[in-house]
Amino acid sequence: MPKRDFVHTTNFTKADYEEVLRRMKLFDDGVKAGKDFAHLMRGKVLATLFLKESTRTMTAFQSAITRLGGGWTGLTGVGGTYLATGEEDIGDIVQSIAEVADIMVLRYNDCDPFDLAKKIHIPLINGMCGGDEHASGALTMMYPWYKRFGTLQNKTIGMYGMVSSSRPMKAILSAGANFGVKFVIDPVVDVFKTPAHIEKIAYERGATIEYRPVDEWIGDADGIIWVEGLPQTGEPQANVDAFNAKFHQFVPTDFARMKPSAVVSAVMPRMTTDGRLTMSKDCDTHPQNVSFEALQSFQYVAMSLMTYLLGIEIE
Repeated sequence: MPKRDFVHTTNFTKADYEEVLRRMKLFDDGVKAGKDFAHLMRGKVLATLFLKESTRTMTAFQSAITRLGGGWTGLTGVGGTYLATGEEDIGDIVQSIAEVADIMVLRYNDCDPFDLAKKIHIPLINGMCGGDEHASGALTMMYPWYKRFGTLQNKTIGMYGMVSSSRPMKAILSAGANFGVKFVIDPVVDVFKTPAHIEKIAYERGATIEYRPVDEWIGDADGIIWVEGLPQTGEPQANVDAFNAKFHQFVPTDFARMKPSAVVSAVMPRMTTDGRLTMSKDCDTHPQNVSFEALQSFQYVAMSLMTYLLGIEIE
């Protein structure tokens, strides 16, 4: 079969997403029931190139390949590599490690994942690389909605926070668009609205996007995301200060403003630049908070993506 990659959410069609979500549910239910999936990727090697900080994505993929019966090799950080000394570029590193692996997940800012994918013969997964998307992270946040509602079709998803700085949010806007998702967004400060080129992708794929204050839509949304409060490098401090001055931390009383069937999640890490948390830890055990459930599901995202891209049949 031809090599397939998941370096950007536009790599997948609606049918692809439906199959990946189906596999995620199968793996989720199976692992919790004690089912053994170790035969699916026995002897396969995952290259984990996490050249920038990673907590959840890296461990999710390592857990996933273990459950599937394979192993991993790779790099954590640039220390000890020729990338750190300037003697080698990211392309040569990716191409070299691809020769000893069957599939690769990459996190690195200063690269073009599309270009890197063309240089290697194994599937490449975006573990938050390049400037736009955290493609695999988007699936992690979408899965609890799919699990609860049975579909993502025409659901209303609210986002509150620095959407323009959030790679997972930009990926969700593109991926969710395949299902006609209605996005309502409060960026707190207008400079943190969705970038125009991401809006264009979302509209072309079938989404609608409205910008309204959170108080106007929190009671109507099916899924709610309290977005990271950490700007991307280079954001003017005046914009960050304006955001911090207006930002509302999600607290336990906010659950009463939601629909009983709705769920909310906080993107991790949840620290803001002024030392607050985007969501209070007092919310962590509430049944409508799926933040940690989504993170548990990340391993099922990884299991699903790896088996799908390698053409491994899952019944």
